[in-house]
Amino acid sequence: MNQPKPLGLSQIFMRFFTGLGAGFTGSIVLGIVLFLTWGIVGNTLSATPTMPDDLGLSIAPNSTHPLFLFFVILGVFLSILIANLANVLLIGIVDEKYQHRSTLLSHTFFGNLALLLLIIPVYFAVAKTWGPESAGFAALFHVIISSLFSFFVLEVLNEKKYLIVNVYGAIIGLILFALAGLLLSVNTAMLAFLALPMLLGFFAAGNGIAQSIYAWIYTTYGSDLLNSDTRFGEDYGKEE
Repeated sequence: MNQPKPLGLSQIFMRFFTGLGAGFTGSIVLGIVLFLTWGIVGNTLSATPTMPDDLGLSIAPNSTHPLFLFFVILGVFLSILIANLANVLLIGIVDEKYQHRSTLLSHTFFGNLALLLLIIPVYFAVAKTWGPESAGFAALFHVIISSLFSFFVLEVLNEKKYLIVNVYGAIIGLILFALAGLLLSVNTAMLAFLALPMLLGFFAAGNGIAQSIYAWIYTTYGSDLLNSDTRFGEDYGKEE
């Protein structure tokens, strides 16, 4: 954008529901993966009682099948990937600012794949320290990091002058997500299903809120403080 422009309330809600809808596609994928997983391996993914020694299948009580963590990682990765790709497609339809769709999809895909490889050790470290059932904490971390990455892919490739505004927007989105998460913390199943939709929705809405607030500041005071070309103090007037 050439100068900060405020977004109407309808535009902010449109961005929010775009992210929300994309997130729900990911949550549905996660549900399908877990459902098929349960249908294939059944109760072996949860606590398994000790089998008789003469069968040679001795598994300690309350232990978790080794495949449990694998299917959690697979489900979370696919849900995040599908949600972020859907978000790129949808946001390009509702907002003309977001162009270069093929480039955005490519960066989103390969970036999420790279993040998966980096985060896999986190899953195993958490599972080893607190038990496989605590993989949900690693999954939440995975969702936040991947969604944040995909958010900045969208903004870096489409916004040059006001990326700092987008940083504030991401922070607002994280705060809104944390507040909503606290309200839903009493129901962990609902929180797990809504985490990805809320995160993508709040990132989009937070970015719109930050953009509107800054546009008001710019219009009211005439200071373009968050323009990436603006310099302060002894940096003012120096050649790049």
